[in-house]
Amino acid sequence: LFIRKRIRVQGENMRFKSRYLLLEFSFSSEKDRRVALSSLNEKHLRHHIKESLLSLHGDYGLACVLQSLNVKYLNVTTDVAILRVPRDHYRTVWSAITLMTHLQNSPCSINTIHIGGTIKSCQKYLIEYNYKKLKNMLESSSTGLEKKNLRLKIKEVLKKDSIPLKV
Repeated sequence: LFIRKRIRVQGENMRFKSRYLLLEFSFSSEKDRRVALSSLNEKHLRHHIKESLLSLHGDYGLACVLQSLNVKYLNVTTDVAILRVPRDHYRTVWSAITLMTHLQNSPCSINTIHIGGTIKSCQKYLIEYNYKKLKNMLESSSTGLEKKNLRLKIKEVLKKDSIPLKV
């Protein structure tokens, strides 16, 4: 008997797998930060990443990523962004982002602080990351009034996010 095997086509019954990169922008001065983030939006950030990909990895690197590169979240107040990239090529995007030196013509470094399989994992990590930053600020504050105000802010944030962390 001749048994025919069914060949799976990529578009058929297959799920697109992606990774989410949690990015943090670091600027050398507050002036550079204001200039860069004043007009930054998802479209501009995607454009800067595409330019970096093209210069670092060429046409092939850009083509591998371009179809599914997506800025899912951008917060210019907290200098944080979440990108969706293809799972097979997330290291390509990661290297291009790490080597970016300017954003909107302002000197900037972009740190990838977390890589996750879902947006929710990035959100959870971001909440813990911000909590640790606030805790470090609390420990480094000099006056009692500063500490009291920071404790109140931390408790307020924890109530909103309903996180079981202790202050």
